[in-house]
Amino acid sequence: MRMRNLPVVLALAAFGAIAIPASAQGRDIPVPGACTPQLNSKLQQMIRDQPRGYVENVMVCGIAQGTRVNSGGKHGSHHIITVEAQLPQNQTVLVQIAVNDSLDGVVSAARGDHVFAYGQGYISGGRWAAGIHDVHCSTHRAADNGWVVVNGQKAPTICRY
Repeated sequence: MRMRNLPVVLALAAFGAIAIPASAQGRDIPVPGACTPQLNSKLQQMIRDQPRGYVENVMVCGIAQGTRVNSGGKHGSHHIITVEAQLPQNQTVLVQIAVNDSLDGVVSAARGDHVFAYGQGYISGGRWAAGIHDVHCSTHRAADNGWVVVNGQKAPTICRY
């Protein structure tokens, strides 16, 4: 959206003529230049706290173990990237990055690829200590714009409002 059109859009939204998408709420968080255990500190806290629900704006970085595909389902097909993440206190955990093919595009990673992801965290179970999903432009007010980066290739490349 061009800035010169913003006053008209806001005026129309105020009268209910159009709806401003929730994605307009998201902040853009830059991708870090390097993966360090400190980048996984919020992930570590989430794993320690074991929340029942989702945790907004969680980052993970690490080395991919591979990708599998969950086809179909209630929320569509997903590519699930397993990442080995180093936590700040020398612990290593497996984290699943759930990439919704419809919302995020098809993103996969091969064993050894460098991965960063930012989105909504959750406690997973099974072989994974946790997971990150909603790695796309924000769809609700509490979330920043998410992303997933594999070997320097970011998806989505930009969030447009």
